[in-house]
Amino acid sequence: PTPAPVTPLPSPPVAPQAPRVYETTVTIPTYGYEQAFQATQPDDPIYPYPRLDFSQIGPPTPRTYKAVVLENGYVALTILPDLGGRLYRWIDKATGRQLLYNNPVVKPTGWGYRGWWLAVGGIEWAFPVEEHGLNEWQPWGYSTGYTANGLSVTVSDVEDHTGMQVGATISLDADHAYVTLQPWARNHSDQAQPYQLWFNAMLTLGGNAVSGQTQFILPTGQVTVHSTGDGGLPGSGATMGWPVHGGRDMSWYANWGAYLGFFAPVAPAGYAGLYDHAADQGFVRAHAPGWPAGTKIFGPAGLAPSTWTDGGSNYVELWSGATGSFWSYATLNPGQSVGWTERWYPVNGMGGYNTANQAAALRLSDTGGGAEVGAAVSAYTAGNLSLWAGGQMMASWSVALYPGQAFRASWTRPADVTGTLGLRLEDSGGDIIAQTGLVP
Repeated sequence: PTPAPVTPLPSPPVAPQAPRVYETTVTIPTYGYEQAFQATQPDDPIYPYPRLDFSQIGPPTPRTYKAVVLENGYVALTILPDLGGRLYRWIDKATGRQLLYNNPVVKPTGWGYRGWWLAVGGIEWAFPVEEHGLNEWQPWGYSTGYTANGLSVTVSDVEDHTGMQVGATISLDADHAYVTLQPWARNHSDQAQPYQLWFNAMLTLGGNAVSGQTQFILPTGQVTVHSTGDGGLPGSGATMGWPVHGGRDMSWYANWGAYLGFFAPVAPAGYAGLYDHAADQGFVRAHAPGWPAGTKIFGPAGLAPSTWTDGGSNYVELWSGATGSFWSYATLNPGQSVGWTERWYPVNGMGGYNTANQAAALRLSDTGGGAEVGAAVSAYTAGNLSLWAGGQMMASWSVALYPGQAFRASWTRPADVTGTLGLRLEDSGGDIIAQTGLVP
């Protein structure tokens, strides 16, 4: 293998630390929406939840909410039981960035199944109907507990429309930068219940606004449009090429001409994510191949931020769901439950990535005259990174990576070397951790 320039790794900015959990408060200006509630009747599909008379909403005043903080050496999470048990803040301690959108005000919008929704931000749990569910605005119960390797916070609620229990368990351990998210629902009623179960992450990455240099990383060749205001794209229910459609690379938010929401088919890859190239900050969403059934992306490009906030803050959404789209429901029989596990971790300084799993993210960029490579990990990893071309190893680096760091290197292709590139990360025992491209 030929030598290649390497970006020297700085000292790790963060280190392993046993998780801890504690209570605090968060104060957010909140519109007086409760005074605008209108009671519903049993023939209303949202009964017993209220409708909202927007003309009766009061002005925003400071309101203090109970908060539960769960943190380790790599990330800090803030959970708001009072607002649907949402995971409100997710701070990457390596960069100090807050990766989730936080609306400066709690303000009702006209979106959602009920005809109103609180665009609070963070990660919300949506159940038992499509869109944002029915009970994301209510206080949820919570408990703390121990896992095999760390600590957890479980939020839950008995949903009033169906009587089913819905919840999520959020966990950290000492050694990993990833947060483990486990949404679930249980049918304790005496009859079968149709349902949808999703969680919706409202994201910013580079501050409380979305850069046009934000890239959606989604390993699929086509998606299905849910809704859009872009006349140059297919309409609701139609398929669209991904990432390129009509000559536009739709994986870059700068190329969105108007709001767009779409569903991705179930893919065996087991990952997705976002990367803000302006901030050089991203994250990985890792899950079991083929499950959960649903992935949705939405961005409100072209919509006035006053629709959901006071000021110019904005966001994009990444959804995970137990069904493939908002158009399909599943059924829970009496005594049955449903749930799944995902692991989300931050990455930075690697210029984006091509592939990922719960252990590592890899970047491989063919520059024409060579390649740029990168690697980031969710826990300390010692091993070897190798670059291949045409099935032959071209370069190899011994690496010792910590979360919060990124390994980067460049390679110049010799004139007599042809073939497709590949990149492989192995541990010190030679087991493959992750790979992308053509690797034998």
